[in-house]
Formats: sequence, structure tokens, C-alpha cells
Amino acid sequence: MKKLFLSVILGATMMASAPCANAANPGYKIDLEVKNPGMAEKPVYLAFYFNGKTYSKDTTVLNKKGVGTFNKKTTLDQGVYIVYFDENKYFDVLIGEDQNIKLKIDTTALEKVQISGGKESVGFQNLINFMGDHREQQKNLGQKYKDKKIDSLTFNKELDRLSEEVEAFQNKLMNDNKGLWLEKFVKGTIPVDVPEMKEVPDSTRRLARYMYKKHHYFDNVDLSDPRFLRSPYFPSTVDSYMKNYLLQHPDTLYEAAVELIEKSRYNKETFQTMCSKMLNYGLTSQQMGMDGLWCKLAQKYYLPNNGKPAEATWADSSWLEDLKKEVKKVRYNLIGMAARDLRMKTDKDEPYSLKEVITEKNAKGEKINKYVLAYFFEPTCGHCKKTTPILHDSVYAKFKPLGFEVFAVFTQTDKKEWTDFLDKHNLHDWHNVWDPDRESYFWEFYDATVTPGIYLIDAKDGKILAKKIDMKTLDMILDEELVNRPAAKAKIDKEEFLKQKGIDVERYKELTVKK
Repeated sequence: MKKLFLSVILGATMMASAPCANAANPGYKIDLEVKNPGMAEKPVYLAFYFNGKTYSKDTTVLNKKGVGTFNKKTTLDQGVYIVYFDENKYFDVLIGEDQNIKLKIDTTALEKVQISGGKESVGFQNLINFMGDHREQQKNLGQKYKDKKIDSLTFNKELDRLSEEVEAFQNKLMNDNKGLWLEKFVKGTIPVDVPEMKEVPDSTRRLARYMYKKHHYFDNVDLSDPRFLRSPYFPSTVDSYMKNYLLQHPDTLYEAAVELIEKSRYNKETFQTMCSKMLNYGLTSQQMGMDGLWCKLAQKYYLPNNGKPAEATWADSSWLEDLKKEVKKVRYNLIGMAARDLRMKTDKDEPYSLKEVITEKNAKGEKINKYVLAYFFEPTCGHCKKTTPILHDSVYAKFKPLGFEVFAVFTQTDKKEWTDFLDKHNLHDWHNVWDPDRESYFWEFYDATVTPGIYLIDAKDGKILAKKIDMKTLDMILDEELVNRPAAKAKIDKEEFLKQKGIDVERYKELTVKK
């Protein structure tokens, strides 16, 4: 399902956008003069960036003198483009309003491309040259400091000077290009300045500065300007922000995703692309619980919401139907949600519920079970045949004395098939239940379309802690929650804790799931 979503979404973002009209000079003309003799009569490509990928736009073949032209009557969408010779020879050029540009190129020194015509294109190349020169100066300065040719005071003073020169250059470039794409582009490359917040107590200042930057990270970028999509920098900046700057928790990511989408809403193309990008982030994540991200985004933007029509008018109806089905599978069992109760029957046809296992108490009124696994299986399922013995003979045997219990749901209706399976694997110490009359809606609440279905519930608050995990991961989670943390809280080592609980330490180690 994820592959289907991904292919459709990425395809959808390639929609055609209206050309940026330039009445004074319609169309574009980019003349190339390539000095290298070996490039004569070779093809050269003009490509464009879009949402982190590159796509071909135009092609020309150089004549014997190394001269060629990209030329069309339609205006190019403004953005950053690539002049591409081969995988080792290419460079970027910013395309703004004036699209009559001349390029003189030496493919052995592409950092020295000469550009004339196109004020913004020239300014962008000047910025590239300036920043390259300053990076070299900074590198040399660092080497001098490393070689102890300058002291730390001089080193820091020179670094400040270089930074001031960069800031001054950027400010002049923006002032010289007021109202143009280049001004927005340069501003977008400048990180947001975070206040020192000296008025905030030391204990919370770091968090306060983080929260400020989190909510102002894109203040210098107009996310509703589609020209930013056509650059190599800003889509990757969004990716980096989501992956590296934010806590990888679905609620945190959802809040940030909505904020980015809303900032992109004022242009149809940016809104669609950001919606797709954020949905894809959840769909392609390998981290447990990220269905909480894409499910909420789907409900907010892609599906009808509280009587309001869906906003994703660009999406294919059949794809939306598939998305709706996927949302239906997970909407009641997201990590952090309260586990839905299931009222079912035992193999003796006695009523029994998941809630009874979660809330079961001893004579002192204390909860007996600390963690409960809702386990959905069918005897003919190949994965169930492999997983069930490991769950019972290793994980359950290991953690049952420490407060772990299994609520095992037979998902089918052939009672003999079920009881034979219980006998074969000696599973009668579990809480075994089924729903022959189909009254509990277990398939609706716990997505039993794929078995085995695994949902670990924290009995303390009855919420889903983990789901769709393998036995090794389950073993690790329970070891941490039932042994390591209690031992650390009691300020004793793990083995001493186990001994105090009457657990055979060596047997405990033997039962650890290896694969």
C-alpha cells in the first residue's frame, strides 16, 4: 500500500504550472559558448529542480565551435536550473524575470562560469563565486589555527570579519534585487536569528530557544512561493527539519506538518506538494507509530472532515478510496490511544473481555498484569505458526512472572481448528478467546486483516504502547519496562532485581529471543 501511495503522490506533484509571463520579453533564450574543443557537437541539457528531484526541460547540440542555444517561445518557470553536460560536469543557474542569458563556459573550471544578461542570473553567480571564495578563506584560516600560526583571539576575530562580509554581501544583493526572485532566494538561505532570551531562567532557556526556532524555522522562506520548490535547497531543508530537528514522535511531527502545510496553502501548487510531502513522510517512515502522522493528515486534508469536503481535490478518486480503507484500519489503534475493549468468548463459551485482563486485580486490590498483549492469529497463517511458539515458549515464559499476560484472539470460526492449535502448542495458560458471532468488531478496532496482529498495552493506563512488532522487539521492550527500569528505580542491578523476584537468572537469559 505504501508503494502505491508514494508513486501516485510523487506523480501528482509533477502537475504543469502556469508559465511566469513576461510581457516585455516572452519566452527564454539561453546562449552557450563552451570553450573546450572536446565538447563540440555534443548535447547539453537544461534541467530543473522540483521538490528535491531533477527533470529534463530542454536540449541543444553544440556546433563545431561549441556554441548552442536553449530557446523556446514559452517562459521558463522561475527557479534554479541545471546546465548539464554529463554526470561530472554541470552547474546551477538561477532563472528570474529576464530570461535572455549568455553563458561562457570552461567545463574544466565550472566554478568560473561567466554570465551576462539576466540580472538575477548574474547576481546568483556572483553569490556562488563570493561564497566559494569565503569558504576557501575560512578553510585556510582554520588550517593556520590548526598549525598554530595564529592564536584563538585572531582566529575568532577573522571568523567574525568573514561572517560580517557575507552578511553585508547578502544584504546588498537583496537590496539590489528588491521584489525579485533572487531577493527571496537569498533571504531563504539565511537562518533565523534566535534571541538569547536572557530573561528566561537558565533551567528553561534552552527549551525556550528550541521552541522559538521550531516555530520560526521557516520565517525567511515563503513556503507558498512555488519558486522555492524549483530550487535544490528548500525541499531538502524541509526534509532535514522533519528528520533531524524534530522529536520523531507522531504528535510532534503532525503539529509541525500542519504548520508547514498551512504556510504553503496560499498557492495551489505549494499546498498540494507540501500535503503530499508530509503524507509521504509518514507513509515511508520505518519507525513504529508513524501511521499516527499520515492517518491524521489524511483525515484533515485528504478525506471529508466533520462535514467539510476534502481539500485534496487533486487526488485520484480510486487512490482516495484506497487511502480511506487504510485509514479505517488504523484509526482506532494508533499508538497512545486507549485500547478498545473486546467482549468475546472463551473456548468454553464463557464471556470474557480484554478489559478484564487489563484491570485484573489480586486479593489486595493490586493490578496483576502490567502489560497485556492483544494477539490476533489464525492456525493456518504461516507467520502465526512461526511466531506463536516463540511468543509462548520464550517471551511469555520469561515475562509472565513479572506481570505480562496474553489475550489471544482466534480470528476465524472453525472451533476445532482453533482448539487443536491450542493443544498442539500448549497454549491453555493464555486467555484464549474468539468471536464466532462477530459481535465485537475486533477487525475494525485492531486491523486483523494481517496476522499475526500484535498490540502491546500498558495496563497502567490501558493505552497502546507498541504494535506490529516482531518477537525480538517485544522481548526488548518488556525487558526494559519490566526489568531494567524497575531495577534502576530500586537502585540495584538487573540480576539482583531478578533474584528478588524469584527469577532464575540463567533461565531468564536462555529465554531471550535471538532473532
